[in-house]
Amino acid sequence: MKARFLAPRVDESGTKYNGNLVWAKSDFESKEHEITSSLKRIRNKGYWASAFPEGDGVAFSLEDESSYKDSDEIFSDFRECFDWVSIEISGSRNSNLELAELEPERELKCIVIVPLESIFIQRTLSVGPFTFYCRREFDSEPYERLTNYSCEYLQFEVELKYKDLLRLNNTIAHNDYVISKCLSMAEHAMDLVRYVESSFIKKEFTPNPAGQMDKGLYCVDIIPIEKTHLKPFELKGISRPFSVANNWLGPQLDDFHSDGIEYLAAVHNGEIDNELSSAIIGALRSCRQSFYSLGSESQFLNLVFTLDGLTDPDWSGWQQRTYIAALLSNGCPEKFAKKLTRYDELYYDVRNKLVHEGADFYELSEDPDKASEDLYGYIKDIIELVAKENFINVTEMKAYAIQLLQSNEFINKYTQLITSISQSRNKHPRIPTW
Repeated sequence: MKARFLAPRVDESGTKYNGNLVWAKSDFESKEHEITSSLKRIRNKGYWASAFPEGDGVAFSLEDESSYKDSDEIFSDFRECFDWVSIEISGSRNSNLELAELEPERELKCIVIVPLESIFIQRTLSVGPFTFYCRREFDSEPYERLTNYSCEYLQFEVELKYKDLLRLNNTIAHNDYVISKCLSMAEHAMDLVRYVESSFIKKEFTPNPAGQMDKGLYCVDIIPIEKTHLKPFELKGISRPFSVANNWLGPQLDDFHSDGIEYLAAVHNGEIDNELSSAIIGALRSCRQSFYSLGSESQFLNLVFTLDGLTDPDWSGWQQRTYIAALLSNGCPEKFAKKLTRYDELYYDVRNKLVHEGADFYELSEDPDKASEDLYGYIKDIIELVAKENFINVTEMKAYAIQLLQSNEFINKYTQLITSISQSRNKHPRIPTW
């Protein structure tokens, strides 16, 4: 068992600081008897010494300040009285930094609060583990708010690395790291808002990124809820050199009523955890990146790659397109034909020209916002399909699509469509075999 020794000191202003002996709480939880015995021994040597109520060390000082002892003598006394502990002299004057090195894996349950801009919430709403608080002016219980934000804000519980909290407010870079980490978790909650409210056709219905305030400032509050000496943190910083903001009002969020939202809430609650649920969380994150991308081409292509990543097709050409259309069909041959026709347009006339010919959207006849909106709708259709059919992995999803594609009704539809489209392009039709 290891501990770090920090001698008592006096800073340049004359302020006196107690000495500390700190250790990893988990290593010493069963050592109450030994700690009590050692404290008696060190007190008998003329020290005031008290164990931290959190269980991760001891504070001490010389009881008689007139009886001077230097740091080496004090260190020697503690090594003698705590002879069952391997004590090292600290490399810093900060007990928090020493604890951070002693407890690199410990996690602490915390409440994270992130302010929200460009969103209008009149009634506090909850979905999964996340709570979206309304503006203070609409809050019937404003005294229950854990923050001073008068705007809308997001609140959730999470376990954070203890070492990350211990190192806060020592460097700007570390504060920015923790801010960014909390914002990344908050964005998963905002993905649900975008799932319900956002549209590429009406981009003004997309809220600001979580925590983003005026002039690129990001804010996060962290409140530890386990026993610790750490107090709540109010973190602010320009943790990202680039940002995207909604120049309009953003969405009005009245509820979370949408197909697939109960499934997504269950995923975030940890009630569903499998291959496809993880892929869906990744897909929504990727859609988020499209919403905040400034280029229509990058928005669209990212959605193309997102749909491919979510459905994981093993095929190319018409086989890949019929597979995707089958997943989007809801088992209906007529809907399958419409989806196949539109998806082929987006792939052949848009995606291929952007990727292989270096075209920009202004050179195409396709409306970029409509193209991205259709692809985003397809991604949401896949999420709804997974929620409806309770697929666990991609293998099950592929089996579902192949079964549809092997039916005579679907064969007739895609044979007719592929033949007609291929002839219009002066190409020989390549009818897939399922």
